[in-house]
Amino acid sequence: MNIRFIGIGLVLLLGLADCAVSRPPAVSPPPVPAVQRDVFEEGLKAYQNRDYAKAVRQFQSVIVRFPGSPLLEEAQWMIGKSYEADNAFERAVKEYRSFLVNFPNSSHRYEAVLRIDFLESLVHERTTRRSFTRHVGIALSGDPGTAPARWEKSLETVTLDGTRTVVLPGYGPNGVYFKTDQAAVIKETVPVAVKAAHARGLKLWIRLPARHLPWFKAPGEERDLRYDPVKKRIAPTTALDLFNPTTLDRLGRFYLDLAATGADGIVIDEESLIEAWEGFSPAALSGFLQDFGEPLLADRLILPSGTPEKTEPTPESIGTPLFWRWSGWKNREVLNRLAEVFKAVRGRYPDLDWVRIFPASAVTQPHIVLARSGIDLLEEKQHGVDYFVVAWPVDQKQDNPFLLLDRLVELVGDSKRVVALVPTAEERWASSHLNDFQGAGLLFLEAEKEPGAPLTRRRH
Repeated sequence: MNIRFIGIGLVLLLGLADCAVSRPPAVSPPPVPAVQRDVFEEGLKAYQNRDYAKAVRQFQSVIVRFPGSPLLEEAQWMIGKSYEADNAFERAVKEYRSFLVNFPNSSHRYEAVLRIDFLESLVHERTTRRSFTRHVGIALSGDPGTAPARWEKSLETVTLDGTRTVVLPGYGPNGVYFKTDQAAVIKETVPVAVKAAHARGLKLWIRLPARHLPWFKAPGEERDLRYDPVKKRIAPTTALDLFNPTTLDRLGRFYLDLAATGADGIVIDEESLIEAWEGFSPAALSGFLQDFGEPLLADRLILPSGTPEKTEPTPESIGTPLFWRWSGWKNREVLNRLAEVFKAVRGRYPDLDWVRIFPASAVTQPHIVLARSGIDLLEEKQHGVDYFVVAWPVDQKQDNPFLLLDRLVELVGDSKRVVALVPTAEERWASSHLNDFQGAGLLFLEAEKEPGAPLTRRRH
């Protein structure tokens, strides 16, 4: 045996062995800057204190403010967990799915898959348990106390099959028609109408605004502020500031007082929950600063035009990236706060229907309506709305108005949760197209008889 080759072999074996056991130096995770860690830990603290809305805002702030942060994975994971803990199961599923796409190799991957399967079964069970019905009937104006004498004849015109429903205003120009300490009371006639409706076997929905309530008993500091892009100044409004916790508590008690009348549903009778230039209250500005780490400066919301504005510009044409960031943020925050009110009221009145009225443009021009009126149908669906009423654009020039209904049904996912609001002047037209409604509801809208309280006009 050649000793020289044996020696060479031993050297090679030893070298290979040395290569096998050697390891690259361990790479430490990048350090987390203190400001990022503070925002994240504030979210964890809120989560532990069961303040899930704040927790979500903090974790979203980490994602928005610190792209590339080592905390992004945990921040998005905690957003999903916060939604789940707050019983917002559909939003939690959406967040977990997004998490799997963004972090496919995460150590949370297996648990995320399990949570999605579990929560989807809960959502299915919840949807199955809360049965939706097709609502058909009329929407009347005026004092609810006079409605029973008027609805008998009006209901004769409704030949569509479904749950007979009457929609009445819960308010007038100077106050409301039910007992409450939160607003001026004209007279207490809603309970009279409720009793008459139930004796007749009818459902009764009462409509009220959510923010533009000039007769609501709220001091000036609980009213919102808006930016005037023409005069370049901040101006007061009559709209409630839903970013103010005290105001939100008042609104919750207000709706509880209405639910106590025995009404079957509350219709949010407001085209715009928060308009383009609203949302400049101190509470709103503080929330934006906390979530994004930068102050909201009004002069940075509009692209420079070079010439002074003489009329209020359309936001979708002149809004800067900051405008769109602010617009999306404030719209979601208002919906989050209204969802808290819905949840609190539904905790005591679980069978109460929450209904929203939308202009047709919310379906046909969603980008423009989002900018001007803060309406996002998909977001509203995730925030506790049961039925979606669309103001019907009966226009003979329109090729097929039922395409609008088809789109809305596709967005909502259930034709029974969609209701068309058609003027009584178009009753004959609607009656000749009953088969085209394909399971959606139908309400005939009586011509307005009380100034200041229409169903579809925007209030300022």
